[in-house]
Amino acid sequence: DATIMFGNHRDMTLLLQKPFSGDGAERRREAVEAAFATFPNLQVMASTARHPITQTHHRLSARVDLREDRHQTPEIEITDIIDRVGSGDAFAAGVLTGWLEGGDARKMAQLGLAMNALKHSLHGDWLRLPRAEVDSFTGNSGDVRR
Repeated sequence: DATIMFGNHRDMTLLLQKPFSGDGAERRREAVEAAFATFPNLQVMASTARHPITQTHHRLSARVDLREDRHQTPEIEITDIIDRVGSGDAFAAGVLTGWLEGGDARKMAQLGLAMNALKHSLHGDWLRLPRAEVDSFTGNSGDVRR
């Protein structure tokens, strides 16, 4: 069994062949609870929610659920998008960095969102920024500036 899953309630619906009721955060948490019940080694479930406004303007938020903790970031605006390719990988790298640094759900979600958002400003399929720039984006507190 996996320890970390990058997916959301739609993925769990397909995986468990079970629909989840409710709306928004309640439906996502219900799916996470089902995942934790089904997969005993699963410790982290992480996902993003993207709302495209135009091709170069999106709203983005991140969510990380642990067995005993969870955090949903506020939605941020991403404008003047240069390249979306690799933004999901950047999100995963941020979540994994937060996890390896012993962070809680909030830190993992904030780092994932920051790295995802920053990737949109670069050409190519991977994020090539030093950690100091990521920390600067988050205000070095884990809070993504809005």
